[in-house]
Amino acid sequence: MNQARVDAEGIVEQYGRDGVLSSESLASAEFGVWDRLTPGVLLVMALGVAAAEDPSFVERIAESDDTLLAGLIAGDFRAIELGVEDATKSWDQIVARLVEYVRRPDASEGTFDVLLSEAEELWSEVLDSGEMTRPQVRDGEFGPWDATETPVSAGVERLDYGVLRVPLLEGAGMHPLMAGGRTVGVTVSLGDAAFSLQAFRVPVEPAWRKTLPKIIQGIRDQGGTAEEAESGLGSEVRARIFVVKDGQRVLQPTRIVGCDGPGWLLRGSYGGPAALTDLVDPRAHHLFTQTVVDLSAAEGQADATQEITNLEIRWPTTE
Repeated sequence: MNQARVDAEGIVEQYGRDGVLSSESLASAEFGVWDRLTPGVLLVMALGVAAAEDPSFVERIAESDDTLLAGLIAGDFRAIELGVEDATKSWDQIVARLVEYVRRPDASEGTFDVLLSEAEELWSEVLDSGEMTRPQVRDGEFGPWDATETPVSAGVERLDYGVLRVPLLEGAGMHPLMAGGRTVGVTVSLGDAAFSLQAFRVPVEPAWRKTLPKIIQGIRDQGGTAEEAESGLGSEVRARIFVVKDGQRVLQPTRIVGCDGPGWLLRGSYGGPAALTDLVDPRAHHLFTQTVVDLSAAEGQADATQEITNLEIRWPTTE
C-alpha cells in the first residue's frame, strides 16, 4: 500500500474521531497539489467515485446547496480551491461527506478501501488523458475576455480597475503593481503564492508568441533560469527569477503566461512553490481566464514608438 493511501485513511479516521480536520491532517493531505498522487487527490477522487456510484448521494449534496461539492462531482476540479480563507472549510466538507458515505448503515466494511482503489485508477486516467493540462484559454468556455464580448461566465463578480476587470476571490488581497511611478497591474495575494496581471496594447496580433523569447532571454541575462512550456494556460515561461526576500537575493519559482485578445495582450505572473508544476493552480487559472480587458478605458495611452504599450490601470480609492 502506498503512502498516499495510508495517509488518506488516517485523515478520514482522524476526522471521523474529532469531527474536524486537524492541522496535521491538512498538512499531510497536501490539498491543492495536482501534479502527483497525494492523500488529498485520493480523497477528492474518492468522493467523485462515490457520487458516480450512488445517485441518492448526489441528490443529498444537491439539496444541501453545496456548490463546491456539486462542481467537484461534476468533474470541475479547478473549482476546488478558489478561496483562500475558505479553503480549509472546503476540504473539511469533502472529508465530512466521505465519512458520511462510508459510515452509512448499508455500507460494507471494505467500502472505503474499494473507493480508494477506484480513486487511484481514476486519477491515473485523468492524468493520462491530459484533461488537466490541455490549454483552456479563449476557447469559448474560458477567457480572458474582451469588454466588447459577452463572457460565458458573466455571473463572475469582478473588481473594476479600468483597463482590467479582475475576478474577486474571497480572502485574497488585491495590491497595485507599480512600474516607473505608474500603476500597471494588479497583484493578487494567494497565501503562499501571488498572481499578477498586466494588460498591454499591441498594434499587431498575435504578440505573445513573439514576446516569449524576449522574456526568456531577459531572465537568463539577469542570472535566472527560464524555458518555454505548455500548460492549461497555453504557451508559457517557467522560470526561476531572482527576488529579494528578507534582505537576500533568492531564486523564486515563477510561471509567466500570456494571451492575445483583440488589440491587447494580457500577461500573468504566478510566483509560489507550485509555479513550475505541469498543473496550474486553480486560483491562477480562474483569475487569468475570467479577467476582462477593456481598451476603451485606456484612451490616449498608445505609444506609437513602441511595439507594445504597458497600459496603466485605475486603482480605486476605496474597495
